Amino acid sequence: MEVYKQAHIHRAIGSVIYDALILLGLLMIAGFIAVGLHFWVTGSEVIPHNLIFQLYLLVIIIGYFLYFWRKSGQTVGMKAWRIKLVNLKSGAPTSKQMLIRLLIALPAYTLLCVGVFWQYWSKDGLTWQDKASHTKLIHIPKK
Repeated sequence: MEVYKQAHIHRAIGSVIYDALILLGLLMIAGFIAVGLHFWVTGSEVIPHNLIFQLYLLVIIIGYFLYFWRKSGQTVGMKAWRIKLVNLKSGAPTSKQMLIRLLIALPAYTLLCVGVFWQYWSKDGLTWQDKASHTKLIHIPKK
């Protein structure tokens, strides 16, 4: 079994930007479908501020990450940046670990990336989402 180095912060942020662009496209398609269905049912072209619609979009975002992390440990952006999500023992993360990682990643990235840059101050070099979920991102070198 090969031992991989922990992914550098620029790779993690790069993959997040890449995945955000993909998610933007998915959410646009999902919104188009929802507006079309809403128009078909109600005749109104505008979906009012609706908790169900927001939850629908949230499920798409969560589903994107969980699907790819479960399938291969890598989202499309992570494949492009050659990083992979593993648990701290270098195995596949559990569903619980993936959900915790998603929950903690939101404040880690939105608070000026403090939770991501935390790896520079952490003794073990882990980010907030790494510590909370007992997972980490590893760099997969070119073959």
